[in-house]
Amino acid sequence: MKMTKFVMAAVAAMVMGFSSQAVASGGGAALEHANIDVTDQEQIRRGLTVFTDVCMGCHSAKYITYRGLMAYPEIGLTREQVDELRGEKSLMSGMISDLAIEDAVVSYGKAPPDLSLIVPGRRGGADYVYSLLTGYEHDPEGKVPDGSWNKVFPGNRIGMPDPLSWLDHDAGETDELKQQAEDVAAFLAFIGDPHQNTRRAIGCWVMGFLLLLTLVLWRLKVEVWKDIKH
Repeated sequence: MKMTKFVMAAVAAMVMGFSSQAVASGGGAALEHANIDVTDQEQIRRGLTVFTDVCMGCHSAKYITYRGLMAYPEIGLTREQVDELRGEKSLMSGMISDLAIEDAVVSYGKAPPDLSLIVPGRRGGADYVYSLLTGYEHDPEGKVPDGSWNKVFPGNRIGMPDPLSWLDHDAGETDELKQQAEDVAAFLAFIGDPHQNTRRAIGCWVMGFLLLLTLVLWRLKVEVWKDIKH
């Protein structure tokens, strides 16, 4: 178990190290590193709370069902908790925003994207999500209204209003808002590939088995050839 966790941590570190070097295409600002752990149930649950309380006002995650919130141990909600979240929605339905597409188009010019695959689908992954949420600034040229200028978004002008109120936050709220941004990035990183932890664990066992098999075969070769003169 310790070896499995070590290998998983090493792989995650390499992946995050690579993604942290990514630059948001067209935005011009380097992405900041998001300190996430897709095996940390507490962080993923906090991210779920941020997603349902903030992000789902506009965005959906149609590929993760309410049943999945119970089925995946990394989230592991109880049936009562899920029922409270889903309301009248089906247990097998995806996490769909109540915002009608028509209303979204009127308000924002287009429908907000589904976030189910935002982390695997975006260069930078979780770092992009984190950097976007904490990337709202005043337009240096004063042309873009406050709340619509983001240093990492392609072109800098973004249609999504500042969801965490990052632009106007007090200095004392910085750590809390960064934590919220990291938590929701962790949640989105997990639902983008909810079987990733199982796959990595199986991979570790497979590599261990192949290593053991190699050792056995090597010893077998030595035993078979020891009496044969070269």
